[in-house]
Amino acid sequence: MMFRATAVLPRAGAALISLMALWGPQWAHAGPVCTTPESRRVLQLHAPQGTAPQACDLKGLEKLPAKEIVATLPAALGLAGEHRWRGVSLRHLVEQLGGGEHSQILLSALNDYAIEIPWSDLVRHDPILAYSRDGERISIRDKGPLILIYPFGTHPQLQGQDYLNRSIWQVHAVTLR
Repeated sequence: MMFRATAVLPRAGAALISLMALWGPQWAHAGPVCTTPESRRVLQLHAPQGTAPQACDLKGLEKLPAKEIVATLPAALGLAGEHRWRGVSLRHLVEQLGGGEHSQILLSALNDYAIEIPWSDLVRHDPILAYSRDGERISIRDKGPLILIYPFGTHPQLQGQDYLNRSIWQVHAVTLR
């Protein structure tokens, strides 16, 4: 009987290791998030574990799965009226970089403003890095080319100051730690 139990243990161990590989962090197998930039780079992606940064142009971001949010932003953000925002889910980007619930997610703007976005925001609200507003690309003059947009109209708690501070515009880098 003892021999039989030990013979089963290696099989169980192998199955457990296989499952852990499926559910574990994917950073060891992560490839490029965006295609090789063909035009001006608008976003730098810094993955954990000291891997080389990746660059994305708008065409590369547009090839990623897109999500739309229709929202009227808080007046403090200076973008009046209801708009249709299109972009890539920040959660999708973070996961493609190998990040998850234990990652520190830092977004940086062209003016050196930086803000940490909690993983719980990505799970609860799924904000997007918007690259278009009402079907048009967003110019730097209009707070683009990338703006972090939360679904302000669907969750009243998003009207608070914490979320206004996290609605960073002119995003140029996403860093995971």
